[in-house]
Amino acid sequence: MENSLISIDLSMVIQMINFLILVYVFWKLFGKKIGGVIEERKKLALKDLEKVKKERESLEDQKEASEKLRKESKRRANDIIIKAERQADERKEQILANAGQTRERMLMKAEADIAKMKEKAKSELQNEIGELAVELAEKIIKENISKDDTLQDKTIDTFIDEIGE
Repeated sequence: MENSLISIDLSMVIQMINFLILVYVFWKLFGKKIGGVIEERKKLALKDLEKVKKERESLEDQKEASEKLRKESKRRANDIIIKAERQADERKEQILANAGQTRERMLMKAEADIAKMKEKAKSELQNEIGELAVELAEKIIKENISKDDTLQDKTIDTFIDEIGE
């Protein structure tokens, strides 16, 4: 057997048998323990994977809730802005109405004051004219007493007619 290309040596066969025995012994002694550890690791990995899925779902739910809350907040803010604008418009209209009423009252008061002043001026003017007429009449009477009686009557009538107008 020395010249063959492949030679099977007895030591090699013994080593193979030895290896198989060792694998069998390992399997018998540690197979269940190693399988249990592997199974526990598998369960732990599956549990962690399930936890990650639940957390991902929880995060997605929170994301949806926060998106809803953001949209609701935006809607409320818009409602508040619209309400404030309406109130501002109403207030503006109220202020304008009050200003118009105040302006009308001031115009009416000014017109009343002007009418009073006009009446007062008219009254003062009439009093002054009356005084002047009396003075004029006195002068005329003094001058005309000595003159013609018909002329005096005519002058007095003319003066009275002019004052009456």
